[in-house]
Amino acid sequence: MPRPDPRRPRDGQESLFPTPTNKDDMRLNNGRHQLAFNDALNSAYDAGHIGELDGALASTLMAGAWALDAFEAQNKPYGPTKLIDQLVAALREARLTPDSRGDATDDAIQELLADLGAADDDPVDTDAS
Repeated sequence: MPRPDPRRPRDGQESLFPTPTNKDDMRLNNGRHQLAFNDALNSAYDAGHIGELDGALASTLMAGAWALDAFEAQNKPYGPTKLIDQLVAALREARLTPDSRGDATDDAIQELLADLGAADDDPVDTDAS
């Protein structure tokens, strides 16, 4: 008769202990960071802020979200501290932060000013009737 695993809950104790997670579970079960990033990326795509060409950046962001969920599930607080700065930088590149969305407005204003300052070859009507 095999010896029982001393780390396993005994009869009636299963509800007291959460089932341990592993990497495969986390890939299948979306964590809170994955869900938030997925919602943000879908909204950005629907609004036209990102497109098909931004797929690699979106994939990188989703991988970062998965890593945050993995670190959180494994109770490894050092991992997120190293990862969050890079994720925020990637979010800025995708213009998915409030400040970077403001940059898009600044870019539009710069483009408008450049158009206004460009030479116009149309003749000017000086007849004021």
